[in-house]
Amino acid sequence: MFKVAALCALAALPLAQARGAPSYYEGLAFSPQDGRLLYRESHWTRRAGGSVEKIALFRCPDGRAFARRILDEGRGAAAPDFAFEDARDGYREGLRSRAGQRIVYSRPPRESERSATIQVPQGAVADAGFDARIGEIWPQLAAGKTVSVPFLIPSRLAFYRFRAEPEAPRPGARAELRVRLRMDAWYAFAAPEIELVYDAASRRLKSFSGLSTIRDDAGRYRKVLVRFPPDAAAPDMDAQAAATAPLTQRCGA
Repeated sequence: MFKVAALCALAALPLAQARGAPSYYEGLAFSPQDGRLLYRESHWTRRAGGSVEKIALFRCPDGRAFARRILDEGRGAAAPDFAFEDARDGYREGLRSRAGQRIVYSRPPRESERSATIQVPQGAVADAGFDARIGEIWPQLAAGKTVSVPFLIPSRLAFYRFRAEPEAPRPGARAELRVRLRMDAWYAFAAPEIELVYDAASRRLKSFSGLSTIRDDAGRYRKVLVRFPPDAAAPDMDAQAAATAPLTQRCGA
């Protein structure tokens, strides 16, 4: 299978509100096979140093955080700098700015970091920047048009081209926009597909279905169904605490 960890990371994105993004919301990731709760997502948005910063904690079902992503939109909302780490196996990846250059990096478990200087194509997306890009191309998607999206794959240290394809409305369904994300290449059959479902009125992400970058205990990517309820409970910490909270190295006892 074509390993597209960053694309799979859409399962861990705050794609939620294209209009009036909330300062906090949650996602619940379930197993499509048996409905078990696999992990929770907690998302904060705040302003820091004149830029928008987004912090996400990924938690065991019992609430302990095991992974974190911090995103800085100072270089643009669609292709922001970001850093992701998973304390369970030490995996890290991200995009950073240094001396006017953009550097993508990836550090798999028990390996050295790999990095490369890259050029960011027009209309490109990096990690949670997909949120902003969806807002930009919403009119085309709502009109039934397919849109090409260059997507950063940190594990490959490069951008790959994907297609965002809106699905035809389902009879009797509520006003929704369903979008499938597919690789735009001959080997697309080996790449995971992702389905995103948005509320058409609020443009709020309701659910994600596909392969997740949040792996199981054996380090395998797995399919998940992530639901984003509109009525999340009050957070148990603020954004600053989330940015520095300790991460557990394992879920379960």
